[in-house]
Amino acid sequence: MEPQRLAEPSRLGPYRIIGTLDAGGQADDARRRIARDDRTGRTAVLMLPHETLADDPGYRVRFRSEGENSRRLTGGCAAPVIDVAGPDADLPWVAYACFPALPLPTAVAACDGPLPEPTVRALGAVLAHALANWHAGGLVHAGISPQATLLMRDGPRLTGYGLARAAVLNGPGRGASLGVDAFTLSPEQRAGERPSPAGDVYALGAVLCYAATGRRDVAEGTRAALPDGLRELLAVCLAQDPGQRPRPGTVARELRAASAPDAVGRLPDAVAMALARQAAAYPAQAPMAAHALTEEGAATPPPGRSRRAVVVGGLSGAVGLALGAGGVAGWRAVGEGTGSRETSARRGIAPAPLWRHDLGSEPQQPPLLWRGKTALVWTTDSVTALNLRTGKKIWSRDKLYPMSALTLLGNGTFVSPDTSAFSVVSLATGRIKGVERRYDGVEGPAIYQFLGADKDICWFLTRKYASGGTGTEDHAVVCYDSARRKEIWRAPLPAPYQGDGNTTALLLSTMLILPSQGDDGENTSSYLALDRRSGRKLWTRKFAGMKDESAEQRLVTPGDLLVSCDEHMLRGYHLAGGKERWRVKTKGRVSGTPAAHGQAVYATDSRATTYAIDVRSGSTRWRRRSAAPLESSWTRGDTAVSHSGATVFQVTDAEIEALDAADGSLRWRSALAGKGQQAAAPGQVVGVAPGIVLVLNGTILYALPVD
Repeated sequence: MEPQRLAEPSRLGPYRIIGTLDAGGQADDARRRIARDDRTGRTAVLMLPHETLADDPGYRVRFRSEGENSRRLTGGCAAPVIDVAGPDADLPWVAYACFPALPLPTAVAACDGPLPEPTVRALGAVLAHALANWHAGGLVHAGISPQATLLMRDGPRLTGYGLARAAVLNGPGRGASLGVDAFTLSPEQRAGERPSPAGDVYALGAVLCYAATGRRDVAEGTRAALPDGLRELLAVCLAQDPGQRPRPGTVARELRAASAPDAVGRLPDAVAMALARQAAAYPAQAPMAAHALTEEGAATPPPGRSRRAVVVGGLSGAVGLALGAGGVAGWRAVGEGTGSRETSARRGIAPAPLWRHDLGSEPQQPPLLWRGKTALVWTTDSVTALNLRTGKKIWSRDKLYPMSALTLLGNGTFVSPDTSAFSVVSLATGRIKGVERRYDGVEGPAIYQFLGADKDICWFLTRKYASGGTGTEDHAVVCYDSARRKEIWRAPLPAPYQGDGNTTALLLSTMLILPSQGDDGENTSSYLALDRRSGRKLWTRKFAGMKDESAEQRLVTPGDLLVSCDEHMLRGYHLAGGKERWRVKTKGRVSGTPAAHGQAVYATDSRATTYAIDVRSGSTRWRRRSAAPLESSWTRGDTAVSHSGATVFQVTDAEIEALDAADGSLRWRSALAGKGQQAAAPGQVVGVAPGIVLVLNGTILYALPVD
C-alpha cells in the first residue's frame, strides 16, 4: 500500500505552484492551480487529480494518459496542453497555456449570482460548436463540468479531458464518484456506462444550467428558474434518454440564432475586472530571478476575507485592462474555422481519423479489405461495401442472409454462405453473380466451413449425412473454382482434423495445413498438410509442447516457421521437420493472436507487455510494457501490425498504443468513442491497408492514417 499523501507539493516538475484557480468550497473535481514555469518564467494553469483519487496507482496512469490524449483536441475552445507529467511522477499533472482565466464557479462568485443570459448563450454556443467538431473526430470529452470551464478574455477554454474515464473504468454502480461534479454526469454514466457523445451533451446542459442559475443541480426547481429562452433547449439536453438529446451542432445553432448580435460574447463587468486583477497579481511572464517570495505571498490570501473578496478584491498593483461589458466580444468565432480535423504529427498525439462510419448494428466478423480500396462489412442487419479511402457507402444489401463468415475472393467477388447454398457476389455492385447449390446436404454433401481463398479458388469443409439423417460420414476438404463453378478436387478428411466449423487453417503458397481437433496427448498437437493443387496428402506431423486449443493463435512466418502462443510461452517450430527452434518466456499469459511482418513476430501478454521476436533466432528485439495495464491476468491483449510493418498496435483495456516497430517506442495513444455493446473498450484494430488502420469500437468504424 502506498503512503497517504499528506500535503500538496509546492513544486511539480519545472512548475512552482503560486496560486489557485479553485473557488472556495467549489472544487468538486480535479484541482486547478496557477503555476510558474521556472524554465521560461511564464504563468500556466496546472490540473491535478482530485485529492481522494490521487493515491490510486491505476487512476494516476489513466489521468496521465488522458492528459496526453487531450493534445488531440483542436480549435480555440481546447485549453492548449504544453506539458504532461512523466510516467514516473509521484503526482500526475497537466499544464495548460491559458492565463488569465477564471473557472466558471469563480466567475459566478464574482458576479454574486448567475451570469447574464447573453453570456450563457455565447458560452454554450462556443462549447457546443467545439463538441460537434470533437465528436466528428471520434473524441468524447468526458470531463465537462463548471470547474473545467475556464472563462478568458478571448473566449472559454475546456480543461479536464477524460476525467470521468480516468477516475473509474466502466461498470454497474461505479459511476457515483468519478472525480467530476456529480450533477453533470448523465443518468447512464451514473449507472456505470462508459462516457459517450450524448453524455457530453448532458454535461454541457448541466454546465449551462449552472451558469444561468448559480445552482449546482439540475432538479426541477432549478430548471424552472432558467430564463425562458434557455429552458426548453436545456431540458432536451438534460433528457434522461440519451437518444432524445440533440447533437451539439444543433445546440450551437439554436443558441446563436436566438442571441442578440450586439450582446454575443460580452463578459460581465465583474468577470472582466476579476480577470484584470488576476493578470496583475500573476503576470503572464515574470522575470527569471528574485520573484519567488512575492509570488508565493500573493498565492495565499489573508484570513477573514469573503469568497468574493478572494476572487476580485483588493489585490495591489492592479492593472486597468479595458475589459468592460463591451470590451470582450467575438466568442462566437472561437473554435470556428480552426482546422478541427487536421492531423498532428507530434509524437505521442494520435492522428485525427480520416473518417468514421456508424455501422448501425454489431459486426459479425472483422471487415474484409480488398486491394486497399474496399472494406466489406457484415452486420446483424446487412452486408455493406465501404470506400476504404472516404468511408462512404458503395452499396448495402439486407437480403444476403449469410449463415457463416464471408470469404473474400481475389477476383473482385466474395462468397456468402447460406443454409443450403452459397452465393458469389460482386464487390463492386453487391449483385449476385452465381449460386452454387450442389453442396446442400440433400443430394450431396453439406458445407460446414470455408477455410480460405486465393484468386478464383476457395477451399471448404464438407460432410455427408448418413441415411436417416443421424450421424455423419465422409468428411472432406473441397477445392472449388468459383469462376468456372467447378469442383477441382476433393480429399477425405481424417477424424482428428474434421473439426466443428471453427478450424483455423493455414494457407501457404503450395499447401493447405489443418490442425488436429482432438487430444493427441499432453502438450502435443498435429497438423495435416495437403497439396493446394491436387489435394494430395503431403504429411502429418506432431508438434511437441503445442496445445490443441490454441490453434487460432498460430501463424506461419517467412521461412516456414510455425509460431504458437501457449499461455506464458511463445514457440517457433520448423514447419518441415516439426522441431522446436526457439521459445520465449513471457511475464503474462499470451491469449491474443500474434502478428507478423517480415522477419519479426509481435505478441502482447496479459500484463500489457508487447514482445518483438526475431523469427530466425528467437531473440527478443525489444519488449514494451504499456502504462495502462490490463485489468485481469486473463484479459486478452491483442496485437496488430501496419501494412508497411513500421507500426505495431498494442490494445489494452484503456487505449490503443501505436509503437515504432524498430524499437518499441511510443508513437501515439488513442481511445476512440464508440456505440453499441462493445463500446466500453477503447476499440480494436480490425484491419490494415496501405496508409490506413481500421479501428472498430462497438458499431463505429474509424480509419486512422498510419506510417
